[in-house]
Amino acid sequence: MPTESAFLLAGLLFIAAALGYVFAKFGDTDDEDVSAEKLNADYMKGLNYVLNEESDRAVEVFTRMAELDDEALETHFALGSLFRKRGEVDRAIRVHQNLIARPTLSRAQKAQAEAALAEDFLSAGLFDRAESMFLTLCDSPQFRLRALERLRRIYEVTRDWERAVEISREYDKLKAKNSGAGEPTAHVAHYYCEMAEEAWRQKDTRKAQAMLKQAESVKRPTVRTTLVRADFLDDAGEPGAAIPLYRQVIEAAPDLLVEVLPRLAASHRAAGTPDELNGYLHTLIERDEGSAAAIAMSVVRDQTIENPEALNALQRFLGNDPTLSRLVDVDRIERADEAERRSIIHEIRHALRDIVTVRPAYFCRECGYACLVMQWQCPGCHAWESIRPVVKINLVSGT
Repeated sequence: MPTESAFLLAGLLFIAAALGYVFAKFGDTDDEDVSAEKLNADYMKGLNYVLNEESDRAVEVFTRMAELDDEALETHFALGSLFRKRGEVDRAIRVHQNLIARPTLSRAQKAQAEAALAEDFLSAGLFDRAESMFLTLCDSPQFRLRALERLRRIYEVTRDWERAVEISREYDKLKAKNSGAGEPTAHVAHYYCEMAEEAWRQKDTRKAQAMLKQAESVKRPTVRTTLVRADFLDDAGEPGAAIPLYRQVIEAAPDLLVEVLPRLAASHRAAGTPDELNGYLHTLIERDEGSAAAIAMSVVRDQTIENPEALNALQRFLGNDPTLSRLVDVDRIERADEAERRSIIHEIRHALRDIVTVRPAYFCRECGYACLVMQWQCPGCHAWESIRPVVKINLVSGT
């Protein structure tokens, strides 16, 4: 993956090329003066810094050159973008504000400068200013799609889910119109789920149910809506109604088994149907041997799961893991009677729990971001429904 330094070098090379073009075109005239010679000398000096990867010195030289050349608009845009990527947002803001203040800018150039300034405000966390500018840019055909995307991100960060729904619908509609494809994203369903869960926490049952119904009615729903519906039923004292929904989530998203199984097991305990859970887990393992690892991880994380089929899955997991099998006397477990075997398994699961609870339990399939708790939106790349449970036990510290 390209590093930040690589992007910085590429940006500086772009600036160098832009300035080189300017001076090649306008610097070699019959009336070339000392100022032009100085600019060409600075250009060569800046280019030399770029080639030697001395980015700070190169930026300093090219900034001075851009200040002297009011006509090189693209150079100013490149510098502003470079400052933002370097984290020098204040400098980027000044560059783009100075551009906007120029009375000679065309409408397209001014919109470009406003878009760049809005990006600066967003990078700086000045969401109110960024929102205001992106709302204005929604009137620009060139920048409307990007403005809607950035507004959606702002409303996600500020948890203004109602505005996020509105903007996301506009974004999907415009993108479908531009590309000819009409598949909406699942963002809207997640926004309604967020509002439903928030209302449920505040004991506003009516609003929670209304928001969840909206989530279930979108064109592209998500398994989260089914999971939230099951959680509401279980929390309302209807575990029997929640059980088929939890199973539905597992069938639709098997990689969420580690996350869902503890809830399913709790519902079966509350409903007084533990034998049914045993049968279901046996069916899962018979159908897909990989399910045993997920069930084993659930047993380690949730010490209340006591179903024989789940404990058997943990024992199988221990025997199949090349590292754990060397640390645990698997043969001893197999030779022990039922009472001793259960005692050994309990000791092992308690020890493993101490290990797994201090390490990231979830990761993002898109960017690899690791976290301790389940999140529906990745804090790293902002993708929705990309976080999944870890289904392995790392015994090496820091992994």
